[in-house]
Formats: sequence, C-alpha cells, structure tokens
Amino acid sequence: MKKTSLNDIALRLGVSRTLVSLVLNGKGREHRISEAVCKKVIAAAKEMNYQPNQIAKGLRTGKTNTIGLIIADIANPFFGKLGREIENEAAEYGYRIIFCSSDEKFEKSDQQIKMLLQGQVDGLIISPPAGSEAQIRELEKRRMPYVLIDRYFPEIDSDYVGIDNFIAAYEATKYLINSGYKKIACITINNELVNMKQRLEGYKKAITDSELEVDEQLIKILPFSHEKDDFELAIRELTVSGDMKADSVFFTTSKAGIIGLECLYSLHLSIPDDIAVISFDDPDAYRISNPPITAVAQPLKEIGSGSVHLLLKKMNGGNYKSAEKVILKGDLHVRKSV
Repeated sequence: MKKTSLNDIALRLGVSRTLVSLVLNGKGREHRISEAVCKKVIAAAKEMNYQPNQIAKGLRTGKTNTIGLIIADIANPFFGKLGREIENEAAEYGYRIIFCSSDEKFEKSDQQIKMLLQGQVDGLIISPPAGSEAQIRELEKRRMPYVLIDRYFPEIDSDYVGIDNFIAAYEATKYLINSGYKKIACITINNELVNMKQRLEGYKKAITDSELEVDEQLIKILPFSHEKDDFELAIRELTVSGDMKADSVFFTTSKAGIIGLECLYSLHLSIPDDIAVISFDDPDAYRISNPPITAVAQPLKEIGSGSVHLLLKKMNGGNYKSAEKVILKGDLHVRKSV
C-alpha cells in the first residue's frame, strides 16, 4: 500500500505542497494561512492516514521526538515492565521510544547505539552491559544526551536513576536473619556489574553485622546465560551437601529467582519448610506462586519517570559538566516464602 505524501494531500485539496507542509508543521498561522484552510489540510491528512517521515523531519529541525532505549534483557520481567513505564512517561511529553535489548553483550550494545544515532534519536536511556564504558565515554564526547538506569560505571560521572542496591540487599538478608535463618545462600549473576556487586556486598554486610560468618561456599555467581543446568547444580550443592546445607536462599534477580524456584520444586523441596526464599524484583509470578514469594520490589514507575525527566532536562540544554544521580529505595514485600 502506497504511503500518503504531502503531494497526495496537496493534489486532493488543490493547494500547493508548500502550503500543506507549513500547516502540518504548525506554521500556518505565521504564514497567514486561514484557519479554514488549516482545518481542511489537517482533516485530509488524518483521513488519508498521513505519517510524517521522522528522519527527514529530524534532518530539517534537528529533532525527531524519539528516544532510544537500550535495556539489558527483554526476557527479564523487570526490564519489560520498566520499558513500559519509560514508554508511557515519554509519551506524555510527545516522545516515542525505540526499544533495543543488548542481552548483556557490549558488542551488541555498541551496534545498537550506532544504529540509534544514525536514526537521529534525540537522546538515549541505557542499561549498560559490562565492558561498555568506552561507548558511554563516546556519547559524552559527542555531547549526546543520555541517562543510565539500573546500573552505572563508578569511574564515569553519568546521569543515573536506580535504587540503593546495597541497602535493599542488606535489608532482605537482615529479614532472613531476624526470621531465624543462619545459613543463607546467595545466588547471583555476573558480578562484573556494579548493581550485582552492591547486592552481594549488602548480603555480606548484613551477615557480618549480625555476628555471623560469611561462608563463600554458600555464594554462587552464575553466568548471565541463565542455563537451568547451572542453577540446578548450584541448588543441589547448596541443599544436599551435608554441613554446607543452606536453610534459605537470596536470589539477586527475578529471572534467577524464577529459574531457581523451578529447580527447588524439581528437587521436591518445600518452601519455606525445607528452604526459605527471598528474591530481588517482584514479577507477577511471585504473587501467585504457592507460596507467594517475599521480594524486593523496585519502584519501576519512579525509575521510568525519573529517567525520562533527567533526559529531557539534558536534551533541553542541561549542564553537561555536572551529572545528576537519583537514588531510590527498594521495598521489601513480605510474603509466605520466609
């Protein structure tokens, strides 16, 4: 089906292409085009389903009202929900979102950033994979507005929105300790990422502050690939091996938690009778699980709106020399898995 052009609208109305262009770009009044003609042009454009060429418009105006969003893993419920919040907030200000998922691969993230820049996006919101520091520095060199979410690089002073991962993990582990558990396992992913490091550090600090010893054998750092076999082996080692047997487990991501729960059930372990469970993030599955899972919920709406607001500030002439960090608080949702 042929796409409607400015010429098509002009031919239908018997006016010039320039007049149609001026009206649809909001410049009818300043060029003394009558309101009646403006209404006819807008009505015809709607009727003919005219869609402006955003790239061509961007070349003319330097602005496309488009934001590029690179998330870490679209299959992770946390990122799926966060992406929706960012999209909803951006729409309130007349911006559309182009979604990309890096799958935690810095090579893929690099390709996506280049593609989005070629598409003339006005700014970027990024959950950066490990090893992508050079990509962020390049954005700064080009003075491209961007905001990081969920994780950041300590050595780069970037605009960032996320939660206090250390405190959230500390409070989750403390809750297990205060509930009487002493052998608390931690199953985490890709310890190169700063947010994963902070969650592991929070877990360890809660244990030492409670005058317990950190047992490194109870800590499992698994690959990002989230292979079920890796989780099953880790959980077997944590629950079946004599003196090392864990009485509870803290999963540092919801994707890890969901796979971990599947493995616990396949080993016929009862929650919380055989082992208690707390997980980071709070997908819908946790509320309807049997039993419902205690979880650290991140304020997705606030992260989404905060990242859009910071980016808009940057795109509208914000100071490139001073970065702003918005640190939010996680919320422990207590349920029957502990």
